[in-house]
Amino acid sequence: MKKCTLLLLLAGILSTGYSQSITAFPDTTICSADSVMLYAVVDGSYGTESYTYAEIPYAPEPIGGTVHNMVDDTHTGPFSIGFDFCFFGQVYTQFYIASNGWISFLTPTGGMDVNWTPDGPIPFGAGVTPKPAIFGPWTDWHSGLCTNCIFHEVVGVAPNRKLIVTYEDVPLFSCTAFEGTFQFVLHETTNVIENHLTHVDVCPTWDLGVAVQGIINEDGTEAFSVAGRNATDWFADDESWRWIPDAITWYETATGIVVGTGDSIYVNPDVTTTYTAEITLCDGTIATDEVTVTVSTPYEVTLDVQQIACFGATNAWIDVDVTGNTNPITYTWSTGSTIDSIYDLGAGTYTITIQEEDGCAWEEDVVITEPPLLTLDTVLTVDVTCFGGSDGVVNLNPGGGVLPYQFSFDGINWQTDSNFISLEAGTYTFTVRDAFGCTTSFTGVVISQPPQIMVDAGPDQSIAYGQSVVLLGTTGAPVVTAISWSPVDYLSCIDCLQPTCTPTFNSTYVLTVTDANGCQASDSVNIWVDIDFVVPNAFSPNDDGLNDVFNISTDLLISYDIRIYDRWGAEVFHSTDINFGWDGKLGGLPQEIGTYVYVIKSTTTLNTPITKSGTITLLR
Repeated sequence: MKKCTLLLLLAGILSTGYSQSITAFPDTTICSADSVMLYAVVDGSYGTESYTYAEIPYAPEPIGGTVHNMVDDTHTGPFSIGFDFCFFGQVYTQFYIASNGWISFLTPTGGMDVNWTPDGPIPFGAGVTPKPAIFGPWTDWHSGLCTNCIFHEVVGVAPNRKLIVTYEDVPLFSCTAFEGTFQFVLHETTNVIENHLTHVDVCPTWDLGVAVQGIINEDGTEAFSVAGRNATDWFADDESWRWIPDAITWYETATGIVVGTGDSIYVNPDVTTTYTAEITLCDGTIATDEVTVTVSTPYEVTLDVQQIACFGATNAWIDVDVTGNTNPITYTWSTGSTIDSIYDLGAGTYTITIQEEDGCAWEEDVVITEPPLLTLDTVLTVDVTCFGGSDGVVNLNPGGGVLPYQFSFDGINWQTDSNFISLEAGTYTFTVRDAFGCTTSFTGVVISQPPQIMVDAGPDQSIAYGQSVVLLGTTGAPVVTAISWSPVDYLSCIDCLQPTCTPTFNSTYVLTVTDANGCQASDSVNIWVDIDFVVPNAFSPNDDGLNDVFNISTDLLISYDIRIYDRWGAEVFHSTDINFGWDGKLGGLPQEIGTYVYVIKSTTTLNTPITKSGTITLLR
């Protein structure tokens, strides 16, 4: 927004004095399409030939000053107003207070005092009608039934003093349970009258039961009253009213077109224009003064603003570009800088004023904002259920910054979900990153796990084929809900810690223990089964039916190869059939009694090789 910068020393104008009855100011220069406020100060009392009235926000003055205790249907005074007060074109310096809710500027007659309620609507010129007077409201108040209930005082300093007259909790005549509180305020210079009604009522059963709120001139020919409150039955609570006399009139000097009223107005001329401020004073004198608003050729201003990305940073900047100016430009920043742009800014409001030499001024407030502080904490953490597991959970609660967020616990992998699952036990640092790349971290998030379940399937053991062994399983789990062995073959039980095992081949058994949390741990044990066979050391092939054949008796071999040699190394027998032994012959001929050498190569049912060699004695 463009606006003209004015350095107005109003206090100086008021204090140094001037010769005219009205002073309008300031003569100033503005940019095209701008507006400016013009002011006028009056040296004298505003005229009061006519009035307008309006309801205003309820705002009574404080109650205080001189106390008046009055009997019913009387008046007291005169008292000094404290300043010259113009009322219907007449200047008064003193006033009277009447018990029936009105003040007058001339001495009231006895008939006015006892005329406790209006005889009819004002204006009313009868001699018993109070005048010149202010009614607020005029009805039959019984001041004789209250003490310390009527006050007056003058407050403030010239030329803005005020006379305040207050009626506080004054009962109505014949309706004494009803009490009224109301106030008159007379303003110096402007001659404005205010009437504050805290609570007022009328007594409907007494006399005419009516009241007047208004003002009347000295001869009773002119009056102004609030609509519906002129000798009528009415009441009011917490209201304020204002009677406004003649005001300052503003018009274009060249055309006479009225542009506003009051002691200040806004104008926005398209071309250089002179305005006249005019006031009719209380004595009828018309005072005027002129003020000129010069309209300068405008120039264009472009602002380029870089806002703060992260809370607390000071990296914002404002760049200003001016085009279309005729004369040199000066820059004034609220930071004190006098160049066209400023940098390294924190959050705040920065004001730039651009002034063209002999031209218009341009002023703008630039607000540098920052996002809210980026925060991060946890809403929920769930520990790992079982030792070595990966079912931990962390739910994060981000705040501030600029959405959308991303989250990470290693600074490398990022996700949009603030919930992390499938976590292993450990201590984590989580980081949130907002849309502008700002980050903050929450450290020391601990995901715990229960102790490892101790399971021992026992030591590895070796047994001979056909033997049994006890598996020595143990566990340190405080509560065991399940025990299992696998495989289940050759075990006496599969749900106990120490079953008896009778395998026929090498076996590995796995013991699994489940605790109260459903966690499992396992261990294994090896059982080695030893397979061997016995080789005879002699035989007697004499056909007696006893020990006539040299051979091996076993079912635990899957391959078999035997060779027998005489003492000179000659092979006398060879067989791959375990059921076909040597009968002591070679080529059908019995061999000599003596010692022979054998070599047996075999493979057991466990697929283990066994090679044996030795001597055998042939007997007859």
